[in-house]
This record gives sequence, structure tokens and C-alpha cells, in this order.
Amino acid sequence: EEAYRYIRSGVLKHYPSVLHSEDAIEGPLAFAEKRDPVWKGR
Repeated sequence: EEAYRYIRSGVLKHYPSVLHSEDAIEGPLAFAEKRDPVWKGR
């Protein structure tokens, strides 16, 4: 029930844009390269 309300609240509508942001890509890439991530806020 709580998860359903969360989904219906519209919060997840931004999920695709966040998932494909530069920072979302930088995190796993930095981890794989064993370095600190360089966050750009994008």
C-alpha cells in the first residue's frame, strides 16, 4: 500500500532522467576504475 502511494505520488516520473544522468553513469564507472567519482551535479 505504501509503495503504491509512493508510485502514484509522481516521484518516479523523474527516475528515467536521473538514471541516465552523467552522475549516474560516473558512479559505477569510477567504482569499476577504482577511483573516486567526479560529480558534476548533472
